Amino acid sequence: MSKEVELQKRSSLLFWFPKIKNLGIPVPKTEVLEIERWDFLRWLWGERSIDKYIPRIVEKARKIGYPLFLRTDQASGKHSWKEACYIKSEKDLLKNLARVIEFNETATIIGLPYKALVFREYIDLDWKFKAFWGEMPVAKERRYFIKNGRVLCHHPYWIEDAILRPSVENWRDLLKELNHETDEEIKLLSGYAERVAKVLDGYWSVDFACARDGKWFLIDMAVGEISWHPDCPIKKEEDEK
Repeated sequence: MSKEVELQKRSSLLFWFPKIKNLGIPVPKTEVLEIERWDFLRWLWGERSIDKYIPRIVEKARKIGYPLFLRTDQASGKHSWKEACYIKSEKDLLKNLARVIEFNETATIIGLPYKALVFREYIDLDWKFKAFWGEMPVAKERRYFIKNGRVLCHHPYWIEDAILRPSVENWRDLLKELNHETDEEIKLLSGYAERVAKVLDGYWSVDFACARDGKWFLIDMAVGEISWHPDCPIKKEEDEK
């Protein structure tokens, strides 16, 4: 098994979420349904191989409530937002699930090693415009890097070069507003990231998103070696190791 596959498996929400969910850091309400990947791949090929899961899929979704955010333990396909991870109502559930699974299967040459469906509370984020083919809301998000008990660095999650098909002409100005990091925010999120660093060994990225009411949520994590990292002295140092 390649090193990248091993790192991808460790990045599973099944691994990190149980370790951080009770640290006093806000996280979306979350329901997990463990699955067999092969059943869902065969479903994409036209078989009825997920019929046994459907009652539990519906149950988990109803427990969270609509709208909700749907992903696997590995990824969500968020760029296809309205056709994938954003589930507005129950009538969209299976249709959008197919797109989420399709993304997981095509994200790499061999697909992502997903083992669960993850149903999450939809957080109304502090977004200013939409982008990508799925009309995804571009919101105030941050990525913190931690390693062996401490915070290494932090960055706005969305950069200009990553934005495609913005919904408004002044999106660059709006993005600058979203990406402004205040001293208060940095102090808060650094504290959250330090709590995570105390319970997870190694090198990790920790993603936070700001709700419309100003509350920050920890929304995702991954092993640092396979996480996008903008150029900075810390990245250069880690790359050289």
